[in-house]
Amino acid sequence: MYIKFFIALFLLLLVKDFSAINSFSKLAVVLLEFIIILELIRMLIGFLFSDENRIKLRFMIDSTIVFFIRDIMLIVNDKFDIQKIVSLLGVIGVLFIFRILSMKYSPSIMEKSKN
Repeated sequence: MYIKFFIALFLLLLVKDFSAINSFSKLAVVLLEFIIILELIRMLIGFLFSDENRIKLRFMIDSTIVFFIRDIMLIVNDKFDIQKIVSLLGVIGVLFIFRILSMKYSPSIMEKSKN
């Protein structure tokens, strides 16, 4: 658990310039980027060190949802475009539906129900 956190923090420190953060909204965007990196590392470690050697769809959907939330924050900070925001919220809604379906029809749950 802590190893994933420190790897994500190290990668964020390598790629991000923290002197450019001068407002709360930019800080929120950086924190969302950290969460995205953390989700990607969790997905990669789960793939490399699991017995099944497959990426869980739930992790991919979670990181994509956080990525789109970050994009909405960037759009609101740059230029408030309601059409882009509504379209991204629609995509996030569809991703939430996919996440619920992926949890309900997960291969591990389906294998347990067969036994």
